[in-house]
Parts: sequence; structure tokens; C-alpha cells
Amino acid sequence: MKKLVIAAAVLACMLFVVQAATAADYNIGLMGTGSLLMNGATYSGTFMYGMSGTWTIDVDDTLWPDEADSNARWDYLWDFFVYDDTPGANAWFGNFDFATLGTVPSFEFVTTSPGGTVAGDCTFRIMIRDWNGDGVLQQTEKHGDNNITYTTSINPELGTGEFENWCGYGSISSGNFKFRNPDFLNTIQIVGSLHTQECPSPVEQTTWGTIKALYN
Repeated sequence: MKKLVIAAAVLACMLFVVQAATAADYNIGLMGTGSLLMNGATYSGTFMYGMSGTWTIDVDDTLWPDEADSNARWDYLWDFFVYDDTPGANAWFGNFDFATLGTVPSFEFVTTSPGGTVAGDCTFRIMIRDWNGDGVLQQTEKHGDNNITYTTSINPELGTGEFENWCGYGSISSGNFKFRNPDFLNTIQIVGSLHTQECPSPVEQTTWGTIKALYN
């Protein structure tokens, strides 16, 4: 019997065991304003549902043309877009991630409910529909309602309160994204979900000598 107990202990020692983690999912709605065409390239606001508090989505635009030259700033952003000429689904797509920006956009939710800060990186993709399929961007297409989709990744080191040491990811999007000329902000509604979970951590491992000593 003693040998069986020791064998079981050895097996437990050899295996890499991960502590059980709890998780929480949030369906969220955000409302706020912002503009990629204005210095700061920041969107911020409050929650419509799912959480309460404030949120911010920020892009490092320090190397972008200044908002004072709106044409140069727009041309800079327009270079990120690629045209898809699929008949009936013609559109321009712009990917904003590390590969194109050289930096990673960030998000931060400062919540009073559930309470605490959850933050991390995000990447986003903007789709501008070419409604008449002519391959020429019209003002109505640029300033009209377009789609933006965010993918978020939680940084556990930035979490506080209910989100301290929590990992996770999410996906949020909006159908009323607009490129409005400065000084007009884009009022935007963003909906989606956020999956959070306690970051897994290994159970403390010990040596064979320590285990053997317990049963001598």
C-alpha cells in the first residue's frame, strides 16, 4: 500500500498540473465618440449595457500627419486600404494592426460594475462599401455608415479589482463607423462580447527526495 501511495505521488510530481480557473463572459454595448482623423485617434465613452463605467480605444498616432492637414492625414490612412472587387460585395478593407501601424492599438474598460479595470491590446478592421461598384470612393461612402470590427486581447498585468490577474479575449464591432472631417467627431455604438478567465498557474512542484521523505 505504501508503494502505491508513493507511486501516485511520483506521478503527480511528474505531471504538469494547472489550477482550475473560473471564467466570466460579458455581452457589452458601448457608446461614445472619436475620430481617426483627429489628433489622438481616440474613441471613448460609456457603456449601454453589460458593464457600467467608461471605455477608451486608443491608437498611437504620433507619427501620423497632423489633423491641421486633413487631406494628408486622410491620404495616410487610405494607404492602409485594399480594394475587393468581388461583384455585389465591392468594398475597401483597411487592417489596423502591428504589421501596418508598427504599434498595437489598445483598449481600457474602467468599470464600476463588475468593478475594476480590464485592458490590453486590440486590432481592428474597417470596411467601406463601394455601393455602386465603380472602384471610386465617393464622399457619401467615406462619410456614410461603415463597418469596424475589433479583436481584443486582455493583458492580465493591467487588470485591477475583479479583473486582477485575469486573461481573456473578445470581439466587438460597429456598423455606424464614419470618417468625418475634423472637427466633427463620429458618434459610434459598439457591441460584442468579452470572455475573461483567471490566468492558469502551475501547481507548485517538488522533488522526489521531498516526496520520499514524507513517507519514510
